[in-house]
Amino acid sequence: MDTALASHATMTTVIPCSEKWTWGFTPGCDMAGLRPFNQDLSRELSGPFGRRCLSRLLWKSFRFATLAMLVLHNLHSWAGELAVEIIGLPPLRILGQPASAHTQGLELIAGHYYVTARRDDIRPRRALLLRTAPARTDWDVWDITPVDAQGAVTALDHPGGMQSDGRRLWIPLAESKRNGRSIIRIFALADMTAGRPLKSEFEFSVNDHIGALAVEARRGLVLGANWDTETVYVWDLGGRLQRTLTRSDLEARGLGVAASGEGRPGVAVQDWKFVGAELVASGLFRGSTPDSRSRLLSFESFLESDSRKRVVALPLQQGTQLANEGMAVSDGAVYFLPEDLGATNRLFRARFADLFRKESGAP
Repeated sequence: MDTALASHATMTTVIPCSEKWTWGFTPGCDMAGLRPFNQDLSRELSGPFGRRCLSRLLWKSFRFATLAMLVLHNLHSWAGELAVEIIGLPPLRILGQPASAHTQGLELIAGHYYVTARRDDIRPRRALLLRTAPARTDWDVWDITPVDAQGAVTALDHPGGMQSDGRRLWIPLAESKRNGRSIIRIFALADMTAGRPLKSEFEFSVNDHIGALAVEARRGLVLGANWDTETVYVWDLGGRLQRTLTRSDLEARGLGVAASGEGRPGVAVQDWKFVGAELVASGLFRGSTPDSRSRLLSFESFLESDSRKRVVALPLQQGTQLANEGMAVSDGAVYFLPEDLGATNRLFRARFADLFRKESGAP
């Protein structure tokens, strides 16, 4: 919750006093805050039943209001103390024309912002890799949509969260549907020249929708999260499957959302990155929560049975869920790109240490 919202938040407790009438109490008010919804029955307050009801009402409302104000104070303090910097990005123009694209992944390499996005303003839709830098006013644009043997554009128009292994960029390209097929494409950074088509160094297929990749180059591992993080695949750097983490593995780590009507809560990863041996993930919590659904998680020994995690509930920024789409970690800061690209674009940046300074223990 941002500061403006928290400072103006109000809460009304509605408690039934009898079968015939209901009262509303606004915390922090004097007696004028008691408002009978049925004004004709207000005279009954003078009787014994009315006095008993009023006494219970005030006591329950006081306890509820105290708890509510404590919660609101904590949210207000978090929003006020977390320093989030907004970084402007260039408008998206392709071949000199305004364009729009649905953001997916974010990576920072050598001072450049790399973004994967699905271009939605043309048909068929296209998978894009974009690049810009802080001082630039434009984007480098590469169409990375796979084509078939006849050169026709395929339905693999959904790029996902990506990560560099230091020399190459690993990008998943999937069909825009649950359980759709994917191709993992690996592009050499040295070959990325503006205005020239990209050719993958190698690629491999996956019979599932892969939405985000994280690369642990030192151990030679690549992690792929599918739609809603119901499954996580582990490959080596040659694309050979090493392991699959399924429901019970992920539930123990607070990840994954049940596709059926079971309603199992968890975090659906939108983007994730290995930072050394630590796995940092951002995503949306799917469960009953009145506050922001954005989560930032940090795992130690993610693949081990004794994996440990830290988690913070990210405050809304001007009504925006920070963990809605792309996330990257660079030089001790976390960058969020939660909004689609168009005429006006922006990044959000916060210090990694500040985010975990007030670890929330949120699910």
